[in-house]
Amino acid sequence: MPLPPHDPGPSTDLVGAMSFYAADAAVRLGVFNALPGTPADLAKATGADEEGLTLLLDLLTTTGYLVRSDDVFSASPMWTDAGYATPLRLWGAIIGEFWRDLYDGLATGRPRADFYHWLSSRPEPLAVFHRLQSGLAGWLAEEVVGLVPMSPGRLADVGGGHGVFAQAFQDATPGLEAVVVDLPGTPSAVPLVAADLSEPLVLEGYDHVLLFNVVHGFSRDRARGLVREAVASGADVHILETTTTPRGGVADQAFTEGFALNLWLTQGGRLYTAGELEGWLREAGAADVTRTDLTRSPTHTLITARSTS
Repeated sequence: MPLPPHDPGPSTDLVGAMSFYAADAAVRLGVFNALPGTPADLAKATGADEEGLTLLLDLLTTTGYLVRSDDVFSASPMWTDAGYATPLRLWGAIIGEFWRDLYDGLATGRPRADFYHWLSSRPEPLAVFHRLQSGLAGWLAEEVVGLVPMSPGRLADVGGGHGVFAQAFQDATPGLEAVVVDLPGTPSAVPLVAADLSEPLVLEGYDHVLLFNVVHGFSRDRARGLVREAVASGADVHILETTTTPRGGVADQAFTEGFALNLWLTQGGRLYTAGELEGWLREAGAADVTRTDLTRSPTHTLITARSTS
């Protein structure tokens, strides 16, 4: 029987940590792909130790990942409906690598902040990260494309990675030519303009600039600089960011606060309030600043502005 809901507390936090690492191990072993099966079946299919695997299956059943009928385990609706495998693999690697240094970062005021360097040397987490980012962008683009006033011309998707948003806008807007402005070698679906976003950018000849899910990766000074440089381009500027005040329940709020701490620890970044982002746009000379809370995601807010340059 799955655990009933509990108030936050040390004991349930401990169980949650155990369950998370157990699920991560199960994903990496291929247990979920081998379901349904008995412990013996699953041990044979995955090459895992049968005794240890049986204990892991019992824990994952109690915490809701699996269901059991006699000796046969299968995936629960919680697992099969939510697609947890990809984020579990990435977050398992991030927490295992970085959060052990949280105390030192807090005590010294010097977080590790080397996430992308670490990621670049690890092909499997890197592939999972790109898959997650592209999947999130594609899902959000289905709503965002209809909310951003776009016209023919040139669009720069700053920090756009694979170019999912840029491609979606280009497909929806005849006469729009899109590029991604990102690190050299970024595998983008649209032409790449190589740039180091940690350094000042000169954006010239664009009608639209996207800052989608990128500002939070930088310190306050550099994030503010990115917004200023986007407005200085003379383009209309569109910012999509994780909000500091999600519109969902306590789980959304807790994840947002954990995500904010993770940004500080791994990248030296943080989440910025919608008010801060709007203030930076106006300070840089933008006009007609508007805010739209997404309906698809309770944790994302879209801010658009018209340049007066």
